[in-house]
Amino acid sequence: MAVGFRATSTGYRAELDAHERRLLSMLCGDVIQLFEGRAEDVMTDSEQDAAEADQAETTGPEDDAAAEDPLFAHFRAELAGLGEDESLEAPEDPVLARLLPDASEDTGEAGQFRRLSEASLREAKIADLRAARMWLESSPIRVREEQAPILGRALNDLRLTLSVRLGIEEESDAEAVHQKAMSSKAKDTESFMAEIYTFITWLQETLFSAMLAHLPDDDGGDT
Repeated sequence: MAVGFRATSTGYRAELDAHERRLLSMLCGDVIQLFEGRAEDVMTDSEQDAAEADQAETTGPEDDAAAEDPLFAHFRAELAGLGEDESLEAPEDPVLARLLPDASEDTGEAGQFRRLSEASLREAKIADLRAARMWLESSPIRVREEQAPILGRALNDLRLTLSVRLGIEEESDAEAVHQKAMSSKAKDTESFMAEIYTFITWLQETLFSAMLAHLPDDDGGDT
């Protein structure tokens, strides 16, 4: 039986069954594939040339380390669109549109901002999901205090992905999904997704509750 996150002396821990951890890891992989597919779809000729040039110039251990360093990846992603004039359209996939939302109601401004920022946002989300997959390999799951927000963001992206697939747009929709998940064992794909959505929501809430309980009081002491 799953035990939600609790604060420890070094961070937070939760106990999940092997099949629960495996399922969450698979979902992380699915969302990563969505992001990587989006990256391939929007890659411009100049970005493709830059990526090939980076690969060709990687000749030694130091270059390998730089190429794999998330900090370098972040700056490459930020700078990738600076040489382009066209705006970037929002994803057609509703899940990606939810995970990579427009930053402005103005279509033109949203497209320009997306061209400059979407790549770095994708890379950051992929990094969070990959870290979550790594932590999910262990039982119990243990994360340090500074790692907890990363796991929280990854769980939130999984929850948002399922919420789109389940058609959740408001609180009443979420309550209907919750009731469906609690009513009986999964008999079809939608009820199975409802169970997973409810489970991830619960797990995320236990993590955030543990994080909030670990915050210091106004006088500087722990709660």
